[in-house]
Amino acid sequence: MWRSLFCATAAAVTLKLLNPFRNGKLVPFQVTYDRTWDLFELWFFVTIGLVCGVVGMLQNRLTLYLMEYRQRSVLKNFARGEVVVVALGTALISYLSVYLRADMVTLVSNLFTECTGQEADGLCGRKDRAGNVASLLVTSVLRVLLTSVACGLAVPAGMFTPSMATGASIGRAFGMVVQTMHENHASWRLFAACRPDVPCITPGVYALVGAASMLASTTRMTVTVVVIMFELTDALIYVLPIMLAVTVSKSVADAFGKDGYFEGIIHLNGYPFLSMDQEYVLHGSSDELMVRASEMTVVTATGETLQSISELLRESPFSGFPVVRSRESMQLIGYISKSDMAMVAERARISSLHTDASPCCFAHGSNVEPPSTQLQVVDFRPWVDSTPITISHGTNINLVAETFRQLGVRYLLIVHHGALLGIITKKDIVRAVRMQSRNYARAALPPLLAWFSSLPSRQTDSPLPQQQRGRPPILSSESPAL
Repeated sequence: MWRSLFCATAAAVTLKLLNPFRNGKLVPFQVTYDRTWDLFELWFFVTIGLVCGVVGMLQNRLTLYLMEYRQRSVLKNFARGEVVVVALGTALISYLSVYLRADMVTLVSNLFTECTGQEADGLCGRKDRAGNVASLLVTSVLRVLLTSVACGLAVPAGMFTPSMATGASIGRAFGMVVQTMHENHASWRLFAACRPDVPCITPGVYALVGAASMLASTTRMTVTVVVIMFELTDALIYVLPIMLAVTVSKSVADAFGKDGYFEGIIHLNGYPFLSMDQEYVLHGSSDELMVRASEMTVVTATGETLQSISELLRESPFSGFPVVRSRESMQLIGYISKSDMAMVAERARISSLHTDASPCCFAHGSNVEPPSTQLQVVDFRPWVDSTPITISHGTNINLVAETFRQLGVRYLLIVHHGALLGIITKKDIVRAVRMQSRNYARAALPPLLAWFSSLPSRQTDSPLPQQQRGRPPILSSESPAL
C-alpha cells in the first residue's frame, strides 16, 4: 500500500512539473463547475443514460461483428492496406466536420467546459445553436461508425476515449436542447426551481453525464466510471447524477447482453474466461467433462531421464503434466508446468554434469541413484506443485464451474482416494457453457415454430389476380404428383 501511495505521489508530481497537457492540470480535460443541479434535471440525466445505453450496445455489437468478419475474410491478409484505406477514409470524413477534425482530447475538454455567458460563437453561442446540435448528433453517429471500423485494425486503437467523445457529444447536444427550452419557456412548471437571474442549465454537465453513460454501456463498469468522472471534475455534488445515469445506461445495455466490449473480444478470440458477474448453471457431473487419466500424459516421480523429458516436451501439446508415483498406481504427487520443466531441462543440457541418461527426480523422498559417479540427478522438485487443487470423483459440475470462477485456476485434478482419475481445464467449462447455450437455443426453436404454425391462417374469398388465371395450380405436399 505504501509503495502504491509513493508511486502515485511521484507520478502526480511529475505530471505537475512536466505539464504534458499544456493546461496546468493533471488530466487533459479537468474542469470545474460553479453551478449546481436541480431535481428536475434528473429526468434528463436518466434520458441520457437510456440513449447512451442503446448507443453503446450498438457500438459494441458493430465493433465485434466487424472484428469477426475481419478474421474470417480475406481482409486479414491485407492488414497494412486496410490501415491505409481506413486512415484515408477517416481523414476525408473527419475534414467535413469541425467536431471530427478536432483532437479527441481537446473536443472532450471543450464539451465539458462550462459557458460563462460571454461567448457569442461556438458551443456557447445562441446564433446557430440548432446547427451545433445537429452537428454534434451527426458527429456522434460518424464517430460510432469510425470507432467500430478502427477497432481491430493492425494498429493500436482503443475504445475508452472515443466512447467518452461520443457520449459527451450526445450529452452536450441534449443539454443545449434543454437550455433552449428553458430560455424560450422559462415559465413552464418544469423549470419552476430555476432562479430568474442565474443560468439554470449547464450543458457541460450533460456532456459529463453522457460521457460517463457511454463508458458504462461500452465497458459495463459502474463504480470505476463514477470515480474517474469525479476525479475529472473534482466536484462531489455531481456524483449523484453520474451514478444515476451510469446505472441506467448499464442496465439498458445489460438487457441486450451481459458482456461488454472487452469481454466480447475475449470470447471472440476464444480465451477461457468466466465472468465474475455471471452465474453458470450446468447439468451433470465432473466425470462427464474430464479428460481421463488413460488419455493424459503424466510424469512419474522416478524412472524418467533427461532424454525422455526432452522428448516429452518436444512432442506433447499440453501446458503441464501431473506427477504420479507410478503409472500402475497413478498415485498423485503434484503438478509441474511445461514452461518450468523446459527451463530446468535446458539448464541441465547446458551443464557438463548431465547427459541424456541422467535420471530425473520429481518427488521428495524418492531414492534416485545416478548411473555413474560423474553424473548428477536432474532435480525438478523445487518446481513441482505438491499441493495442486483437486476435487473428488463425482463432484457436481456447478461446483467445479464456481471453483474456476472464484479461484481463477486453470485446471482441476480429479482424484479418488489419492489416485488420479482425470483433469478438467477452464476451457472444458467454457466449452460446456457454450454447448449448453446452443442446445437451449435449438430446444427453444421447435416450440416456437409449432406456435407459429398453430396460428390461424388468413383466408380470403377474393378471386385470383388476372395474371394468375389459367395457370396450373401449385403442387402441395398432399398432391398425388408428389
